Amino acid sequence: MKCSSLLLLLACASLAPAQELGEKWGTEAREREYYRVVDLPTPEDEVIEAGAFCTLPDGRLAVGTRRGDIFLMDGVDVLRPEPVYHRFATGLDEIFGLDYRDGAFYVTQSCELTRVSDTDGDQRADRFEVLSDAWGYANYHEYAFGSKIDPEGNIYVALGLSYSYHSRALFRGWILKVTPDGETVPIASGLRSPAGIGPNEHGAMMLIESQGPWNSSNSLKAVSEGSFHGHPISFNWYPYAPNLGDAPTQPESGGRIITERERVPELTPYAVIFPYIRMGRSLTGFTVDRTGGKFGPFEDQIFIGDFTLSLIMRATTEQVNGIWQGACYPFREGLSTGILNVHFTPEGNLLAGGTNRGWPVRGMRPFALERLEWTGKMPFEIERVTITPKGFRIEFTKAVDRATGTDPASYRVSTFTHIYHGGYGGPEVDQTAPEVTSVELSEDGMEAVIELNQWTLGHVHELDLEPLRSRDGEELLHHDAYYTVNAVPTQEPGEQAAAPRERWLEYSGKQGLPGNGKKVVLIAADQEYRSEQSMPMLAKMLAERHGFDTTVLFALNEDGLVDPTQKIKWEDETVMHNIPGLEKLADADLMILFSRLITLPDAQLQHFYDYLDSGKPIMAFRTANHGFIGFDYQLDGKRINFGEAVLGGSFRGHHGRWHQDSTLGRVIESVKDHPVVRGVDTMWGPTDVYRTYPEGGSLPEGCTALVMGQPQLTREEGSGDNPDLIPLPVVWVKSWTGRTGKTARVFHSTMGSGKDFEDVDVRRVAVNATYWCLGLEDQIDPQSNVDPVGEYAPLVSGFNYPKLGVKPRPVSDFR
Repeated sequence: MKCSSLLLLLACASLAPAQELGEKWGTEAREREYYRVVDLPTPEDEVIEAGAFCTLPDGRLAVGTRRGDIFLMDGVDVLRPEPVYHRFATGLDEIFGLDYRDGAFYVTQSCELTRVSDTDGDQRADRFEVLSDAWGYANYHEYAFGSKIDPEGNIYVALGLSYSYHSRALFRGWILKVTPDGETVPIASGLRSPAGIGPNEHGAMMLIESQGPWNSSNSLKAVSEGSFHGHPISFNWYPYAPNLGDAPTQPESGGRIITERERVPELTPYAVIFPYIRMGRSLTGFTVDRTGGKFGPFEDQIFIGDFTLSLIMRATTEQVNGIWQGACYPFREGLSTGILNVHFTPEGNLLAGGTNRGWPVRGMRPFALERLEWTGKMPFEIERVTITPKGFRIEFTKAVDRATGTDPASYRVSTFTHIYHGGYGGPEVDQTAPEVTSVELSEDGMEAVIELNQWTLGHVHELDLEPLRSRDGEELLHHDAYYTVNAVPTQEPGEQAAAPRERWLEYSGKQGLPGNGKKVVLIAADQEYRSEQSMPMLAKMLAERHGFDTTVLFALNEDGLVDPTQKIKWEDETVMHNIPGLEKLADADLMILFSRLITLPDAQLQHFYDYLDSGKPIMAFRTANHGFIGFDYQLDGKRINFGEAVLGGSFRGHHGRWHQDSTLGRVIESVKDHPVVRGVDTMWGPTDVYRTYPEGGSLPEGCTALVMGQPQLTREEGSGDNPDLIPLPVVWVKSWTGRTGKTARVFHSTMGSGKDFEDVDVRRVAVNATYWCLGLEDQIDPQSNVDPVGEYAPLVSGFNYPKLGVKPRPVSDFR
């Protein structure tokens, strides 16, 4: 399995002496105030040249190395780290893709995609399964970079050329997709020397490409089936990719990519160009900040490493007229070695690692693992640049003072492009200097909209904002941003957002599983307990692990964004919420509801009323027992209380300390054989117990309590029972009969915050309840897979939205 022991790193690291690598940003001293770099010591007798990272379900981190080892790491996030390393696997080759699912690692190495597992429980790999070796390998320069497993279970593999000018082995210079069934599908051609592949902040697959032939600078490119990424030397493999048809037209050397696309429609423009040296020399792996604000103000942005200059950069992307484009920004220089990959830890720190492998890099160490952590101090930065029909919208992390912020001279814009040619790299050409004709600074100083007198498509637009000052007199930490303009919108982004491409999420059930043929609609519409994260997680898991077809509906704001920060009617009498897609309840076999005090138009409420009359089952979590305001369903001439009548109890108060206690749920001995709690003894979550009936009372007649929730002393698991508080029911089942006389099964759990769902037994009860509600209790397997599909990192419950990192986001962000 060992393919090679040599490395010519990405063929984009310069051979020049270290002092000629290029000018520094010169901001490292100030950067330390906001983001410190913490060394993660490695064992003295080990060489750990990190090529890929992943997080295990138990919170440990794994690192795959250039030398072919997989190490498990404990203690990465502690205050003064002295990580403990355990070699799990060895004998692999140049690991540049690593993920974990269902008890196994998925490893992308130079010659194959391999599933690596431990079958005897001794914490050492003993099973190595080839998932795909559908590409050639004949040269040490032929690297393979693998994505994480996507929501459909696919892994994308980006294959470098045989040196910069040759494709001598099958599919070198291509992107392949390996499906969960083991099929390898050619997706795209034209790569030169990729260095990372994965989703952007919107979930679209992206690729890092290195400067060289047909690539005059480093870039981030969008990946789609049939796309061509610029280097035609790999056209010789199209006969082996019949799904893509004939090869594209041969590009002509010496033009510009924006005009060459008219001849070669498959040619994909750079989504983000990183100006050479100013923004790295040899870009490498990237990841997206999904830490919920733990890493500072850059949530949902891309973080990218650079090998030669030993630094980290940021990028943001957007789709305009169907074409991806965006901006890049400096972030942090001064790391200790050449960076090969980056990864966020469970505590929201950025892990960075790599090697110099004998090549000239700015960092002085031959290899290193380091942790970047936010100090909590807010830097004055350009947070994000997006395009408007006439210019740019620039968001800041701190308020800009009006004197500099309203002066057009504070916003200096220049543009350039590159020659699209078969030579190696190339200069910046066709420079222009558009005039900033107007500036509009928002009242809070957090956003400026500038207008330009001209656009130049295909150009990088450099924004130099050095004259700006914050309201407390600070200079920008980094005053440059570089936006690649491929297309100009015809309307304002806010107007576009009002009609988003996605208003709900849908997942098709994996075939051959018990849930096949059953449709489940999940509704995420609360403001406190992060249902917008937990319900998509549950939907994906029910589809992928159990075969149910699932749909997730959300409460959207006026801009079409999922918005947990919306007020309720008690706070604003004018509030009217909106859940598009409720008509899907008519065809659903099961509704799973997680709402809180929402007010809906009559037409949308009617879908709920019709469902209550259908005799179809209902599942509900946490705040759903006070899920509506203005719910006017009439039974026997009287308006019902949804929580009391349908679910068996409505919120009456917190039994213990709100947002301070946790809950240990214990299955009641007398009902331990009920299908809903099959395979469960206890369940824990960091939310408190709800009281749903008067003190001294009990659940209404017809309810069967399954789990009693005991308040704990603190929010920490294992803190012990609070002796001053009795346990109350937190999970029960009942039936409901509507106006048509049809009776439905009902499941209700007052546990279910986003963090509660990190507990395997909370998830198992939810999955078991899905089967039970649908009359499939004979199919409940107490050992079935209830792991989330992909990463699940929910934010903490509460209403302090800025602190918690909760903000309106597109539906696609939750896919």
